[in-house]
Amino acid sequence: MDWFLGTRFGNLPPVKRSVAILVIFFAALLGLGQPGQAEEHRATRLGHPATRFAPTMHTVEDLRDRFRDEKLWPDFGVVLAQWGWTGDLQDLRRAGLTADVIDGKIPVGTRMPFMSSRKNGAAICLRNVIWAGEAPVEAYAFNFSSKGRLYRCVIPKPCSNFFLEDLGPAPIPMPALALQCNAPDRQFTGRQIKVSLTLKNSGDGAEARTSIALPIPPGATFVSASDGGEATLERVTWEITGLATNSTREVSAVFTTERAGRMDFKPVAIGTQAGQATCECYTKVLGVYAVLVEVIDIEDPVEVGKPVNYVITVTNQGNQTGTGIRVICTVPDSQEYVSGSGSTPVEANGRTITMSPLPSLEGKQVATWRVQTRAIRPDDSRFKVEFTTDQFEKPIRREESTRLF
Repeated sequence: MDWFLGTRFGNLPPVKRSVAILVIFFAALLGLGQPGQAEEHRATRLGHPATRFAPTMHTVEDLRDRFRDEKLWPDFGVVLAQWGWTGDLQDLRRAGLTADVIDGKIPVGTRMPFMSSRKNGAAICLRNVIWAGEAPVEAYAFNFSSKGRLYRCVIPKPCSNFFLEDLGPAPIPMPALALQCNAPDRQFTGRQIKVSLTLKNSGDGAEARTSIALPIPPGATFVSASDGGEATLERVTWEITGLATNSTREVSAVFTTERAGRMDFKPVAIGTQAGQATCECYTKVLGVYAVLVEVIDIEDPVEVGKPVNYVITVTNQGNQTGTGIRVICTVPDSQEYVSGSGSTPVEANGRTITMSPLPSLEGKQVATWRVQTRAIRPDDSRFKVEFTTDQFEKPIRREESTRLF
């Protein structure tokens, strides 16, 4: 960059003024005096190829390239040594390659403790620099810690002439825990439910030891756990050691249940430094509803004029409760209705026999109805049954053949 040095000698004749400026300039190069006592420099233009520290930057990746450049990197050390910086140079480089970068501007009138520049191609340190341009200059900045101090590195884009600001003692690195729970949205009873827990340290310090506890929901049966998880009657627990900053660990547990309904998972993670983190997830457990509908005649064949007895049986073979159970029978025209009974009252209207709806039928339970008719003429007859329930979109139909003679 071009440096225009305005000092208290600005009103001297040109020759004397030049001598005074050179004295100040070389005093800065030699590091004479304390930083706070150095002669003031005024920067009014940035980016001149002869004095810029490195090429103009346009992107954050350009900034990263400055710290990757093995030829340029030693010049960072030269400038900071002239300034008298006592931090660790590798801390600066590491941050330059990885730290979050802020895109901002240096306001007019900003006083910088020092700024890198070049003289005949060599890296130099100019102290006590004031930005005296006509407008704010665009710059990148990032923070880093070194030897217990917190610094901000600021690099104007036009010239890459960097400087550091001492922000004071660095805060003590502390971990910050976050816990995430994932489980299937829904699953059937009797099937495995895998619950995954992700522990993340988003702080700036490592967490030495973290305990994760996952209470076992009521009605659930523990099957297995990953990563050395141990189960008791009440919970599954894991011990996580050495969780570095910005790192994650995932553990999981598998359960089954025969109970339909919502199964809630509420894990808790407790770190030795970071404290507690919680989260929740759940799975909707669906019962398996499977029904068997049977109709049989007690005697076959049946002589005309004799009674014909039918038994209708509905068995809930699953473990989900069936609701709204309705049974309708149709008597063949070669028979006539006599009577009916069973799990609900039976009514007849002509050849249509209707069983009053059964509100519910629990898993593994059976509902039974008996219907008696009379054979009125010879026939290869068909006694028909139609079964519907809230759980089925389509009816189930059955027929029983009875020979009448």
